[in-house]
Amino acid sequence: MTDNEYRAMFDRSPAAAQNALFDEYLNYVYSIVFNKLRSCGSAEDIEECVSDVFSAVFLSYDNKQELNGDLKGFIGRIASNKAINMFHSLTARNGRTAYIEELDEQLTSAETVTESAERSELQNAMIRCIKGLGEPEATMIIHKYYYNMRSGEIGKKLSMPAGTVRVRCSRALKKLKALLMAEGYDLEEGRL
Repeated sequence: MTDNEYRAMFDRSPAAAQNALFDEYLNYVYSIVFNKLRSCGSAEDIEECVSDVFSAVFLSYDNKQELNGDLKGFIGRIASNKAINMFHSLTARNGRTAYIEELDEQLTSAETVTESAERSELQNAMIRCIKGLGEPEATMIIHKYYYNMRSGEIGKKLSMPAGTVRVRCSRALKKLKALLMAEGYDLEEGRL
């Protein structure tokens, strides 16, 4: 969802826009917060911080502010700041002085967290779209591309000739590409 899409939705219905934003960016925000708090926070602390992030996003979002379509960066920055603040609060409460920089081995940079969150989003979308192919295509794609099975092996499992498996996999890949593009993933040739 871009900034302009969110603005248009917000103008029609603020509640619907907030729900859509929450649904769209929950996994992204959760992964940022989890990576910063996993060494010192409980599951409840992480969930509280995620809630705080969305509250801050909704309260600080200004319709007149120009984000140039980069809503994800805006949300990511708020998530990172809130998680760092909670990290300091939790470590102070536990009576030990700690610095977020101590996590350098786990978190090399904010870019790594962002890349990890984006990769996780893509993986979730991929699995959702593969399931959307229906059977037996979903099973064929998983066996072929996740388990590196040959068409003959898949055919034996599914009681189909290897040629049929190859043709159906080819068609399923085309459908999968269309489903991913419908979800907003721009696929470059040969790469997801």
